[in-house]
Amino acid sequence: MLNCFSRGGSNILWNIFLSHPDACSPIYEILEIFRLDRKGVTIAGIQAAWLTRQLRFFNQWFLAQRRPISSQAQQFIDAMLFLKKLLTLDDAEMRFREKNSVYTRKQVEQARLVTKNNNGLAFLTDIWLVMYPDAVFFALTRDPLALYESHKRRKITRSPADFAAFYTSIVRKMQTDAARLPNYHLLKFESLLSEPAAVAQDLYALAGLDSSPVTKLRLKAKSYMQAGGKYDTQREQGVHYWLSSDEIKNFLSPDVNRRQIEQLVEAEIEELTERLGPVRQELGYG
Repeated sequence: MLNCFSRGGSNILWNIFLSHPDACSPIYEILEIFRLDRKGVTIAGIQAAWLTRQLRFFNQWFLAQRRPISSQAQQFIDAMLFLKKLLTLDDAEMRFREKNSVYTRKQVEQARLVTKNNNGLAFLTDIWLVMYPDAVFFALTRDPLALYESHKRRKITRSPADFAAFYTSIVRKMQTDAARLPNYHLLKFESLLSEPAAVAQDLYALAGLDSSPVTKLRLKAKSYMQAGGKYDTQREQGVHYWLSSDEIKNFLSPDVNRRQIEQLVEAEIEELTERLGPVRQELGYG
């Protein structure tokens, strides 16, 4: 289970795990499978809201603990995730177990499920633990100054004050869960950029996955901040590439945080630094 911020490196983390032949995703993010918001509605989202008796159960902007759910709701959610995982067999890129071999149905059925839970879905940890007692959680943080720039540019946040409250709420939840659960691990986006191959080895070990079959990582090309403030990618947007440890160095940019922070005005930096001072220091960003 991956708990992340939107625009916080979640796709890199997700695809590091999906590079392992014994791990599969439900293809879509959790909030996309059970969507029930202004961006759209899915039948599964309506059913989940009805069975959980919680309209905002899978709402990524609802930053609060969810109430326990019935066994019927648990069974429905589990069944939906299993069915979505089987979509791996027909996906143009995810159907490849390794660079030159595709999954069999049995391999997909037996593969570890890797889900991406963005923003407020970090508050679902206790629900997931009831459903999957052997689940391992990874919570990904990113320098809030750079993350704020991403959210501001996409009009996800309205002000530094709103963003600071949003960021603090989720980080505190992550820290609380990491302190009380031995199978809950915090990691930083910046580590993924600087040492992706080494971090991948550590992540596999924590998840109980044998790292020896993984010789390359399959990462998705996405636009990111270039020098001068241009937002672009050097590869074909949205395509996954199998990359060696040397090739990854030219695929990811360790300067992306600095470039994004340079787009902020001084007043925004000062307000965010003041409001997020303790959190940034605890995470090693101060």
